[in-house]
Amino acid sequence: MFNQYVVRVPAERRDALRAHLAARAIGTEVYYPIPLHLQACFSELRERTGPLPVSEAAARETLALPIFPELEAIQRETVAEALVEFLATA
Repeated sequence: MFNQYVVRVPAERRDALRAHLAARAIGTEVYYPIPLHLQACFSELRERTGPLPVSEAAARETLALPIFPELEAIQRETVAEALVEFLATA
């Protein structure tokens, strides 16, 4: 069973995609907007880790789509069609 279904989109388009999906009543979430190494609770580790560009990019570019056991086929199709519609405007 899946806990999250995450897609990666260019950072400059993520908010637009979220708005596009929200306008179609499709919920999304950004679960990790700040990478762990940049969170205040881990500030003492920054001196040892340095920048982590892949983690930082993932924080800017990932978006979780709906996924849960009760999600029906028609709902999955609606999400997929909304994604295709958005991506076609690129």
